[in-house]
Amino acid sequence: MTLATVLLPLGACGNGNSAGKVSISFYSYFKKNQIGNVISAFQKAHPNIKIDAQYGQNSTQYIQTLQTRLAGGTPPTIFNLTMDNRTDIMQSGQALDISGSKFFSGIDESNFKLFQHNGKTYGMPVSAWVGAMFYNKDILKQAGYTEFPKTWDDFITMGKKINDSGKVAFLEDFNTQPSGTFEALLASKYASDKNDKQDEVIWNGSSTFSKEWTPALSEWAKAIDAKVIPHKSIGLTADQVKQEFVTGNLAVMRSGPWDLADVKASGINFGVAPMPSYKNGEQWINGGPDQGFAIAAKASKVQQEAAKTFLAYLNSKDGLKTFTTNAGTLSLSDKYRADPPAELAGVIKDYFQNNKFYWVNFSKSPSAMMTEMASRQQELVQGKITPKEFTKLLDDKWNSMK
Repeated sequence: MTLATVLLPLGACGNGNSAGKVSISFYSYFKKNQIGNVISAFQKAHPNIKIDAQYGQNSTQYIQTLQTRLAGGTPPTIFNLTMDNRTDIMQSGQALDISGSKFFSGIDESNFKLFQHNGKTYGMPVSAWVGAMFYNKDILKQAGYTEFPKTWDDFITMGKKINDSGKVAFLEDFNTQPSGTFEALLASKYASDKNDKQDEVIWNGSSTFSKEWTPALSEWAKAIDAKVIPHKSIGLTADQVKQEFVTGNLAVMRSGPWDLADVKASGINFGVAPMPSYKNGEQWINGGPDQGFAIAAKASKVQQEAAKTFLAYLNSKDGLKTFTTNAGTLSLSDKYRADPPAELAGVIKDYFQNNKFYWVNFSKSPSAMMTEMASRQQELVQGKITPKEFTKLLDDKWNSMK
């Protein structure tokens, strides 16, 4: 017997309305145009379950609003665990333990690591994202390049030529998040060092940011000195960077599937490449599991069962196809696989599918650490601190966090 067949009689026993429906709420990190069609299709397939959905405006607003609702004792039945709020929510007991759920079927257990605490699982990721270098082929050709540089040093050399031509070589949004190009350099260095644990050596206390991050950060800073990472980057949003690219003023930006439709519509002759590598190491891309779907621990049993039915639908062929298509993400589940867009096929096949993707996920106080990292990145670009000072400040902040 499936969860769906159990829910109808349960809905009539309380936590529902006079028509026997179960009413649940969903506060979504994903926007309506990304997941709204999934909710509509689910309700057609499960007419006994009504979902009142609300959508966050942006990452910061979503986290603050969700925290207010959790603290006030009025949690949404379903919500998302983000990279910034997951640790606090899992430790506080606000999310239901969904360990070993049957609706996890088809998703490799390695994808749940970010949403586990003390051996229990509190969130289900169904999709993943990738980030790579989008480049204007015509601008590169004018600078003498028919292929995108493979190493960071070569990327800087190219960037200087493009800047000298009057175009802008590179812009990246790193004002509220880590720099994707730095993180790819760090992943490349980890691979060169044969460190397959990556940041775990910092999280478990056996190493430090100063030891692990400073070499890659020093390489990243070379692009600042060469003005390939310009002061203009400070304060720019991702949308502003994209506008520079689609209007033909910018040679290279870090982006992903979420911008693909706009870039294609612009008519720019563009390509997509993996990130330049650390010295002569391997190239990497950005990426990782998307936000996990969680259920409120304080919801009624009937509402929790209804929420589980929705998560089961989300991790189905129909649910995954609709969600990943609308959200511009990749399915993590074997229940649905789609051919990636032709423009991204190379980086997905050669890098994402070979686990050569990385994004920092602080294991404690992620919101505070992300804020600290974003602030220090800006100071580094402004010339206010050195790479060694940057990582020392991260160590100090990390050691002060519980």
